[in-house]
Amino acid sequence: MARTREPQSAIVNRLLKGKATKDDSTTAQANFLLWLRQEWGGDGDRALASCLDVLTEAGGEEWRALPERDLSAHVWLFSFSCPGRDDLPGQARNWVTAVRANGGAPAIARLVRHLRGQPE
Repeated sequence: MARTREPQSAIVNRLLKGKATKDDSTTAQANFLLWLRQEWGGDGDRALASCLDVLTEAGGEEWRALPERDLSAHVWLFSFSCPGRDDLPGQARNWVTAVRANGGAPAIARLVRHLRGQPE
């Protein structure tokens, strides 16, 4: 994937903290669409299914037990960070570790739903 001046994860982090600019949102969306085309041949369903698989594998029983809406929020956020397909399982393990260190899966999922304007 062609890199912007900063990693997609930095932009996503600002989005999560409520510190993103309109340009950040536009750049993040463009990066995501580019990622879908370059990494997944434009197949969003396959990309999301693969992200779901690696996250639930990395998170184990704890993540398999999450309500669907929580898991869906994590799949959306993980995929929106544009993880490289060549090491998707490793990036999922890093993701799960970071989530556990930052409040846990349910708390991060609530934040994502809030930012996306979805009901609690």
